[in-house]
Amino acid sequence: MEQIDRAVRIVQNPQAELNKVKSEKISKEYLIKQYIAILAIIPAVAYIIGWGFIGMGWFGRSIEAAVVGGILTYILSIAGFYVTGLVINALAPNFTSKQNEIQAMKLAAYSYTPMLLGGIFNIIPALGIIGLLFALYGLYILYLGIPVLMETPADKALTYTIVIIVAMMVIYLVMGSIIAAITISMSPVPGMMGVIPQ
Repeated sequence: MEQIDRAVRIVQNPQAELNKVKSEKISKEYLIKQYIAILAIIPAVAYIIGWGFIGMGWFGRSIEAAVVGGILTYILSIAGFYVTGLVINALAPNFTSKQNEIQAMKLAAYSYTPMLLGGIFNIIPALGIIGLLFALYGLYILYLGIPVLMETPADKALTYTIVIIVAMMVIYLVMGSIIAAITISMSPVPGMMGVIPQ
């Protein structure tokens, strides 16, 4: 599958792949529908399996809550990517960078790739920390991609990256809060993990 092949190349050799995608003529619709929407299935399905079946007894989540959480994970992953792309593009002039929405969306999509692939570890909730390491690698790809795709001067690339990371943290804090609020309210045990009321 083309999307998976690209995702693997981005992870294995990000610098070469970023240089390659810079000149590619693709639309943001393609990035959303044919790339992110496909990769976002991985953490969503893993969430449903991990929280609905494997972690059900210990974490006190119902299968219904896990399914809803998985659906929200899918939708918000796509939304998070899109908002990040908009933020990258909006901030570009502040860092002597070239404003280009398509290039910003490419950067958002490919820096999100490790995080979405690492979402497979949601299958076992206790391994979520490994998924976090994948997300951190995505931030490294973001740093590599800023000078390439946004044509940012080398002396401004790190600061630009840090500002985007702060924005991404806010985005994911909001997303995580939404998912937690909805799924916990649906759980049979809102509070004590692994304790089922008599």
